[in-house]
This record gives sequence, structure tokens and C-alpha cells, in this order.
Amino acid sequence: MKAKDGSILILTIWVLSFLSIFAISLACNVASQVNFASYFKNRLTGYYLCRAGIERAIAELSLDETDAVDSLNEVFSNNKDVFKESRFDSGSFTVSYKIEDKDGKSNEVLYGLMDESGKININYAPVGILKVLLKTTGETREGEETDIANAIIDWRDEDVVPSPRGAESDYYESLDLPYECKNSPFQILEELLLVRGMTQEIFSRIKDVITIYGEGKVNINTATISTFRALGLNRDFAERIVKFRNGDDGKPGTEDDNIFKTIEDIRNIGPLFTEESIALNRLISFNILSVKSNVFRINSYSTLKSRGRKLKRKVVCIVERQKDKEAKILYWHEE
Repeated sequence: MKAKDGSILILTIWVLSFLSIFAISLACNVASQVNFASYFKNRLTGYYLCRAGIERAIAELSLDETDAVDSLNEVFSNNKDVFKESRFDSGSFTVSYKIEDKDGKSNEVLYGLMDESGKININYAPVGILKVLLKTTGETREGEETDIANAIIDWRDEDVVPSPRGAESDYYESLDLPYECKNSPFQILEELLLVRGMTQEIFSRIKDVITIYGEGKVNINTATISTFRALGLNRDFAERIVKFRNGDDGKPGTEDDNIFKTIEDIRNIGPLFTEESIALNRLISFNILSVKSNVFRINSYSTLKSRGRKLKRKVVCIVERQKDKEAKILYWHEE
């Protein structure tokens, strides 16, 4: 009888152990499922907070009434009240971007839409501008800028005839991993890495001053010191332009900013040296400068508080302003 009772006790213990393990396993599985569901809920919430920032940015852009010029002190370009930590329940969105300070470092933060036309469009820039960009900003070796600039022209043009020192499909198809020359405009910046002579190091140096969006003209009201340098202006001239543009307080995107209403207004910064006048006239002859923009980058960041943690997401999009129509989205990327 005692042996039988002992067997029952052992069996009971085994059953209880099995049930305990099952209960613990079930609890862990349920907890992981709850965490999983919470994770996706928070990501979705963060995404829609970013979307809210983008929609607000597009709405502010549509309210702009300054048809003649665009600058850094537009309401849609720098407005903390609208774009900095705009709250929704336990979350918020911020629309912001960084620009260079007086030392050429990207330390200044503005709240709003970033002007893509403050950069050089590699789909339109003539070979002379591309050579200056590569030599000044890309820090290419002597003569290397000519080869790469002509290869860029060959990559984006429609013909199959190589430019002097350029490259067409004959070159690319001879590589160990062959591919064709595109012979059409660049669709993403990283496509430059397929062009003969372009390296990751050169690309990393120039990527912040180039774009593939817009009509090909650089807005002198929003261009940075680095962009002016990449266009061929010396550092002192570029710094004087930005300093004049920033106004008396020395800060970009404020009420006292000086706005260039025409290209010729850039001469109002003060006396120019002969070399500076020559460089400026060269850019004007290229018809590459403007005071107006139609394409803007929106960096929308969301912050969501959940279980004592701050969860962050980012959505980047590029929009094209269209007259009497809703802005057209040209690019969308979620992080």
C-alpha cells in the first residue's frame, strides 16, 4: 500500500512539474507575444507621428505666399512653434534639419523644410561645375576630376558616344562584374558609385552638397558655404555671402536675414575682388543660380514614451511644390 501511495505521489509530482513548466512556457510565450504586439503598435504609432509631421510641413509649404523668392527665414523653413516637439498624447514629432555654422560645420539646427535647391544637381550641372565640385569638395587628385566629371556626363546623357576622357558601355562591360552605362538621369545619389573613377571616399565628401531633385539651379538664399565652395567661390567670398545673408544677429532663418531677390543682389554684400567677380560671372553665365526653390526635404522625427522608454522613428521624404496643386512626393524613406 505504501509503495502504491509512493508511486501516486511521484506521478503527482511529475504531473505538477509538467503543468508548471507548461504554465511558465505559456506565460513566457504570452509575454513575448504581448511585447511583440506592443513593439509593432509603438512602431506604427511612431510612423503616424512622423506622417503627421510631414503632413504639417506640406500644409505650411502650401501657405507660402512669397512667389518670387525662397529663403531660410520662411515660415516653413524655420519655425520652432510649429515644428519643434509638437505633442500628441504620449508622443511628439519634430521636423528639422542641420545647416552649417560660420565655421562650415553642420551644427545649426533649423525647424522646418530643408531646401534641396541649396545643393548642386548632378543631373544638370555642366562639366565645368562638376570638375570644380570634385576637385574642391571631393579632394580628387590632379586630373582625376576631369575623368570623373566626363564619366558623369556620359552616364546621364542619352548618347553612346564617350566624351573626351569619359566612359560609356564599352568600359563598364569590360569589368569583372560587367554592367551597362545607364545613359539617363541619376535616380539616387548612390548611383554615382557606379560611375568610373568614383570612390566611396570621394562620394562621402560630396554627398551633402549634391542632389538629383529640382530644376538644376542653386538657390543663393539657402546654399551653404560648402555649396558655394563647390561651385568655385573661394572660402572668404562664400563666408561673406552667408554672413551678409544671416543679418545683424549672425543667425540663419531669423527675421533680420538679408534676402537676395535677384541673382545680381549677391553683389550687395560689398566690394568684390577681381577673381571673385570673375568666378561669380562664370556661375551666372552657366545659368545655374536662382533665388527660388520648388523641391524640399522633410526630415520628420517622432518620439514616443512607452513603459518608461523613449522610442524614436524617422521618415524622410522629398516633395515638389506645385502651383494650385498638392505637393508631389518624389522620395520616401522610413527608418
